Amino acid sequence: MKNTYSSIPTEQIAFDEENPRIKVALEKYGDKLDEARIRFALQTATEGSSTTSSYRALKDSIRASRGISVPIVVSPDADRFVCIDGNTRLAIYNELRDENAPGDWTTINCLVLDDPSQRDIETVRVTAHLVGAREWPAYEKARYLHYLRNVEFMDYDELIARCGGNKTTITQQIEAFHEMNEFYRDVSSDDAFKVDRFSGFVELQKRGVKDSIFTAGFGLHDFGKWIRNGQIFRLADVRKLPLVLADDQAKDVFVDGGLRSIENAIEVAQANRRKDVQPSPRETPVANASMATLAEALLDRIKSLPREDYVALRDRQYETADQDVDILSDLAEHLHDLLQDVSK
Repeated sequence: MKNTYSSIPTEQIAFDEENPRIKVALEKYGDKLDEARIRFALQTATEGSSTTSSYRALKDSIRASRGISVPIVVSPDADRFVCIDGNTRLAIYNELRDENAPGDWTTINCLVLDDPSQRDIETVRVTAHLVGAREWPAYEKARYLHYLRNVEFMDYDELIARCGGNKTTITQQIEAFHEMNEFYRDVSSDDAFKVDRFSGFVELQKRGVKDSIFTAGFGLHDFGKWIRNGQIFRLADVRKLPLVLADDQAKDVFVDGGLRSIENAIEVAQANRRKDVQPSPRETPVANASMATLAEALLDRIKSLPREDYVALRDRQYETADQDVDILSDLAEHLHDLLQDVSK
């Protein structure tokens, strides 16, 4: 494939409607899709509260520089071109042109892909979007991985080489995308479908979670309902389902409760578990040690963990392994929150 650089009139370049960063946002418009809606989707494509300000910062930078330093990537399409990478920059050029901003916004520097194959185009999209510098919704990433794997039939070795990660992570993301659409989206209206619930379905792929749901007599449609109704509000709490569903009292609190009911259920399950463990941690000498001493001791223990102990924990080869993992997960979550609060 030959590539050439050229300055092309912006009016001859169409936005990429298959842009994986905004694909799900565009679907809801159907036959009403137009340039204004595409521009809006591009402005709001990045997760987080700073999206609009980031877009404006990029626009201010381009305006101040009177242009872009990195060409956008386009592909010929009949008598026009399609922007494969750089749709946001193209949108900003169009806005600056319409605003009559100082500078020439009628043409834009482009890298033109000469007669690219579909695989060539997907390679550009992977590089630009999946492993790009800007953050974008996890659901969209998983959607694109699903497309590359199940439509383009890209094998895992190529996915890993192009997108990074490992087979386990990629498989979990693809499965989470599939199950979110099957067990959550099909019982929700399009307006109720919230892609920010996606990480809950990623947590669903973790070891033991589905098994706990099935063992307790529920199914994945129930899981979708728990997410949709807000019974599981903090999505990290999905990993606590094995703890909750294994305790009859906690299970009833969760299933029969309302919004955020899993949080009360977790407290019930943990309290019941502590009753069965003697002595109480607060009654042991280690509880009187300083936090730094405890952290140092735990760090040394983790660093020197024998391989056989690691395998036993990973493969749940002993009765309390699940409880040990739950406790370590709780520690990691609360330690992360503490460090965020105290860090300058």
